[in-house]
Amino acid sequence: MSVSRKIVSVFLALTLAAGLSGLVGCQQSGFTGNGPLHLVTANTLTIGSDCDYPPFISMDGAQPQGFEYELMTAIAADMGLTLVYLPPQNFDTLVASVQGQGKMDLAVSSMTINPERQQSVNFCTPYFDSNQAVVTLKTSTYTSVNDLAGKVVGAQSGTTGMDWAKENIPGATVKGYNQTSEGLAALRAGEIQALIFDEPVASAQVAGSYNDCQVMQVIATGEQYGFAVSKDNPALEAAVNTSLQHMFDNGTYDRLFKKYFPHMTPTVH
Repeated sequence: MSVSRKIVSVFLALTLAAGLSGLVGCQQSGFTGNGPLHLVTANTLTIGSDCDYPPFISMDGAQPQGFEYELMTAIAADMGLTLVYLPPQNFDTLVASVQGQGKMDLAVSSMTINPERQQSVNFCTPYFDSNQAVVTLKTSTYTSVNDLAGKVVGAQSGTTGMDWAKENIPGATVKGYNQTSEGLAALRAGEIQALIFDEPVASAQVAGSYNDCQVMQVIATGEQYGFAVSKDNPALEAAVNTSLQHMFDNGTYDRLFKKYFPHMTPTVH
């Protein structure tokens, strides 16, 4: 073999090795046909949530549990990634944390898809339909949201429940809480006259730990929840959508829905 042919052969071998090395690197950080996933931590799906919204998500000691947690566990496994939940976050910080890409890959916290949030982040395929609920004490004499005009009502900060209360209850003072459980405690203490939050959670709460409370009225807002993802990470959005569709198709979603919402019928697939 001539010297020039040896040089060409070495060059091709080095080029091939570099290409294979680059391919392995993409696979390690999560590679799809849409490009690398740009994960906060390689091979790991890092989730942010307020972790205080049963039956969707709550903490059992240091361990997350609930519908969203089990659904995300199945999605991460389908993607071949390790699932990691960050310590509980304040709900109103989640969009900014996803937008910055330095803290979490997805926000999974019963987050309604709306135009305001879509200015900052993208959302994966909707996975749950919801409305708002007005919760009062069973001893209250309120029979309609109209009775709350000029009263003090509560909602979780940064939520569509808070937005709805400000826009639809004339003269009301709307107090914000970091967690819905704080709002329910304030309702019991008489600090507020009603708490506005998502109907699936409200129904579960008044049927369980807060049975001295009631869903006084359901407000048909027609909301849908989605996983929030950075606009700069379309490959992750596409990969999560693919795995979520697998959950719809293979029965995992319906099984988990029936487990956590036995008196409801799933309306998204």
